[in-house]
Amino acid sequence: MARIISSRFPQRDSLLFVYGTLRPFVDIPMARWLAGVARYVGPAKTRGRLYDLGPFPGLKPARRTCEWVSGDLYEVGDPFVLRALDTYEAGARTERPRFVRSACVVLVGRWRHLAAWVYVYRLNPSHGARIVQGDYRAHRRHP
Repeated sequence: MARIISSRFPQRDSLLFVYGTLRPFVDIPMARWLAGVARYVGPAKTRGRLYDLGPFPGLKPARRTCEWVSGDLYEVGDPFVLRALDTYEAGARTERPRFVRSACVVLVGRWRHLAAWVYVYRLNPSHGARIVQGDYRAHRRHP
């Protein structure tokens, strides 16, 4: 699922799906920064499995077609934003990157499928419990 990201910024690559601590309801500096530099499109979902990794969740590819992760969609107009998020999501420079930006398809509403970017967790989530309902917001309210 992971791939090398081009430094070019075609318009079709301007959507970003967030499912964890970058969602608008989370009050951390990077989530507030993203909300200020990108346009909020609305709720969306993508296929995947979500894991509780302590301070943040991690998305892994779905194993079944019925596995979905809820999140929010942003439109990013400046390639600097994605490069800054790439650095942020990679984690400490001394370790392997924790998250990598990858292409995905998101479902907006009932029928609209769009191409977007998502940060996929690269490491083994075995130490994290699976968030079966796929919704970090609901999980934070009722762990």
